[in-house]
Amino acid sequence: MMHASQLPPWYPDHPPIYDIQKSYIENAEEGPFFDGSFSPRIIPPKNTWIDFLGYNIMSPLGVPAGPLLNSKYIALAAKLGFDILTYKTIRSRAHDTHPVPNMIYIDVDGQLPRNAQTLHQKEKQPSDMEHLAVTNSFGMGCYDPTYLLEDIAKAKASLAGGQVLNVSVVGTQRPGEDFIQDFVNTATLAKEAGADIITANFSCPNVGKHAEGSLYMNAEAAEEIATKIVQSIGDIPLIIKMGYLEDTETLTHALTAIAKAGARGVCGINTVGRHVVNEKGEPALGKGRETSGICGGPIRSYGLEFIKNARNIIDTKKLGLTLLGVGGIVKPEHFDEYFSAGADIAMSATGMMWDPYLAMRWHEKHTI
Repeated sequence: MMHASQLPPWYPDHPPIYDIQKSYIENAEEGPFFDGSFSPRIIPPKNTWIDFLGYNIMSPLGVPAGPLLNSKYIALAAKLGFDILTYKTIRSRAHDTHPVPNMIYIDVDGQLPRNAQTLHQKEKQPSDMEHLAVTNSFGMGCYDPTYLLEDIAKAKASLAGGQVLNVSVVGTQRPGEDFIQDFVNTATLAKEAGADIITANFSCPNVGKHAEGSLYMNAEAAEEIATKIVQSIGDIPLIIKMGYLEDTETLTHALTAIAKAGARGVCGINTVGRHVVNEKGEPALGKGRETSGICGGPIRSYGLEFIKNARNIIDTKKLGLTLLGVGGIVKPEHFDEYFSAGADIAMSATGMMWDPYLAMRWHEKHTI
């Protein structure tokens, strides 16, 4: 077994690999900001590798859509022991990001209260990972397809055996264009670029002819879009990304619909939406971005609740969906909490940005 001393302490003495003071473009071009050493990973024997949607992978740890902006970030996370690498959500055409600030600290003590609809900006990061809480608003910016085809291929080439590339996709509402077809086109672009697996982001705001809300809350819309994506990508496994759903009946309808459509997995949760204000009581991220997603340790209870409910529904209804858990994993033991709750795969976004050694700390404890 590796000795703990091989992995240096990181948080809070080092900045995150994504510099929240810089713009998204600056982070994409200049990052990731990591100046640590690489401890050798003990590769687990192949007979202990696990099956993930038909791929043989070294461990059930991954990074969801968000932190891995391009092939440089993918290569770093792979080298740091994450085995399911998700390329940040892409669109069918280039798309601008929101202006800075895109990510700020927020003041939450412990788990995010259910009744707290308004949260306050905090200038400094907390002293311990458990209380690391941020909100982000990027607008899912994206480079053009020519760049994506080249960079996604580069990202895939950087992976070791026992690792897989997952590409997150989203449809874009444009005047006079078919939103569903755009979703399908983007998934086809991901397939063409070499994605092993594709995740459709259904936790984005719903648009077009469908009811307001989010796609994952609308079983009929979710089934229609997922069915068409599955038809277009063929053998590439499709995962549906969902947000937090408290109502188990709505969750049951959603999971049943996406399984019927031919999706192979479900990933939850995304962030938990809240109003975030600054010291003056104004929207902390600027006008028009009054509500944003809360990330980090304080949303773990929401993520675990989603996984427990989803696991129960998947097993009871015999849906056969692979279950990926994300939300609030900021310490190694949090991966295990997700596995205990019923997740097949556990993923960290904010946690790995602020402690890039997070996966290696887990491997260290689980290497025989």
